[in-house]
Amino acid sequence: MDHTTNAKGIWNRMCSRVADFARTESGTVTVESVIILPLLLFGLQATYAYFEAYRHQSLALKANYAIADYLSRIPAYDQSMVDGLDELFEYMTRSSESSWVRVTVVECKRSATKCNVEIPRKIHVPQPDGTLWNSHGSDGKLRHNNASLRAKLAHHIPKMYNGEHLIVVETSAQFRPTFAGRWTGIYRPEFLHISVTSPREHDTLCWPDEATCAGL
Repeated sequence: MDHTTNAKGIWNRMCSRVADFARTESGTVTVESVIILPLLLFGLQATYAYFEAYRHQSLALKANYAIADYLSRIPAYDQSMVDGLDELFEYMTRSSESSWVRVTVVECKRSATKCNVEIPRKIHVPQPDGTLWNSHGSDGKLRHNNASLRAKLAHHIPKMYNGEHLIVVETSAQFRPTFAGRWTGIYRPEFLHISVTSPREHDTLCWPDEATCAGL
C-alpha cells in the first residue's frame, strides 16, 4: 500500500512540474537568442538577396529599353557602336564582362499572311550584299540568319506588314549575388531580355557596308 501511495505521489509531482513548466512565461535570454538569432539572420539575408536580384533584373530590362530606343532614332550602326553599347549596358546594369548585346534588323518581304500566320513565319534578316546578315553582337556573339531568327525570335516579334522593318535588341546580364546560393537559392542567374521596336526617324537601321546607307 505504501509503495502504491509513493508511486502516485511521485507521478503527481512530475505532472505538476510539467504543468508548471508549460504555464511559465519566463526564460533565459541567452538560450532564446541562440535559437532565434540564426533564423533572424537567415531571414534578413534571404530578403536582401531576393530584393537585390529583382533590382538587378529591373536594371537590365531598363538598359535594354534604353539601347533599343537609341537605335530606333539613328540611321546606321557599326561594330564599334555595338561594342560601346555593350560597355554602356555593363555600366548601367553593374554586371560583369560576361554580358553581351546583339542587334538584329527584321524585315517582312512577303505578304502579311506569310510573315505572320505561316509556321515558321517568313520573316527575314536583311542581306543587301548577299553575304552579310544585318545582325551583329558584342563579344563575338554569333549573328542571326533567317533560320535562327525564325526559330528563336519569331515568337517575340509582333505582326508585321509587307516592307516593314523592326529592330530586335537582345541583352544578357550575369548577376553575381552577394551571398552564396546554398543559403538563399539564388546562384548566378543570367537575365536575358529581348525588346522589339520600330525605326522612328528612318525606314530602317542599316550597317555601313549596305548600299542603303549610301545616302544617309
